[in-house]
Order: sequence, then C-alpha cells, then structure tokens
Amino acid sequence: MKPSRGLLLGGVLAAAAAVGIGSQLHRGWGATTEEQAEPLPGDDLIPDPRFRSTRAITVNAPPEAVWPWLAQMGMGRAGWYSYDWLAQVFSSVSTRSTARIIPALQDIKTGDPIDFLDRMVFTVAQAIPGETLVLVADENQRPLQPWVKSWSFILNRLPSGATRLLIREISAWDSRLVGFLTSITGWAWFMATRRQLKNIKALAEAT
Repeated sequence: MKPSRGLLLGGVLAAAAAVGIGSQLHRGWGATTEEQAEPLPGDDLIPDPRFRSTRAITVNAPPEAVWPWLAQMGMGRAGWYSYDWLAQVFSSVSTRSTARIIPALQDIKTGDPIDFLDRMVFTVAQAIPGETLVLVADENQRPLQPWVKSWSFILNRLPSGATRLLIREISAWDSRLVGFLTSITGWAWFMATRRQLKNIKALAEAT
C-alpha cells in the first residue's frame, strides 16, 4: 500500500520541525547562557542576521598558548583543525591540519585574505593577539557564495589562568532556498565546529 499524501506531508513537516529544533539546540553547544547573550567583536558586521551561534570550550592553557593556533588557520596555511577529508571534498587546495605552530604564519593582520574553501575567502576584520580574531565574508563574495558571514574567535582568560574559547558565527542571506539549505547543512557545520574546538583545545594544552 502506498503512503497517502497526508502521511508524506506529515513526515516532511516532522522532519523539518526536528531540524529546526535541533538547530536551536546546537547553536549554543558548550556555551553558557551569558556567553550566548553577550555582545562580541564582529556582531556588528552582518546587518539583519538570519543565523547566530555561540559555541565554546575551556582550554587548560592561557590565551597566549591558544592564539598561535588561531593565527595560522586557513586552507593553504595550517588548516582548520577539523575534518580534513571533508574540506578536501570541496577544495582543490590540499591542506592537512598541522599539529605544530608555524612561525611564518603568525603575522596575521586586518585585511589579510584567509581561504576557507574554493571560491570562499574570508577577510581578517580584527586581529588582536591573545584576544580576538574576527573573519568576515561580505557581499563582495556574491554570487560565488550566497550568504554573508562573520566568524569570531574570542579568547577569555579565566581566573585560573585557563581560557574560554568562544566561536561566534553570524550569517545572513536573501534567498529562502539558502535559508532552508542552511538549516539542513547546519548540522554538518556544527559537527565540524565541535571537532575544531576540541582539536584546538588538545593542541594548546599539549604545547
């Protein structure tokens, strides 16, 4: 017996609801309510945002030990400390995330281009060693990418000397289709970000 249109429609709506609820849950992975609500550098770079997430992890090392790993990120640089195999699917630039600090890649400054994937290039909007790295993909990326995005990495020193590493992402788009696809692919981005946070933690703590 073939399922009725009603059952099919119900299944689609249930799946969409599950995706939406899940999206709300993973947007704050690891972050406190206060961290999710507080204003951070980069928040003002994307007008009329459609998506915002704040994810965090505690690194048992000072901000000065975490910063070098952030400063050298990028395709064709030190990688993104996430799923390298996934990055290779979407990029022609062969990059394996490094497990060492590369001195030649530490001099990062405002205006520098940082390759994310093919046809997707972020620009450094702010770089304060030991504190803040803000990357932005603005409207100049269109139509090669259908959204604009700020990607902020914040290092907050704890009283113990450890670091709270926060990653805030803010995105905006015009197309409903892009919004729908973002809600679906948001899970993949979350998994990649979680892997990135955990890897940066492990690398900094082993330094």
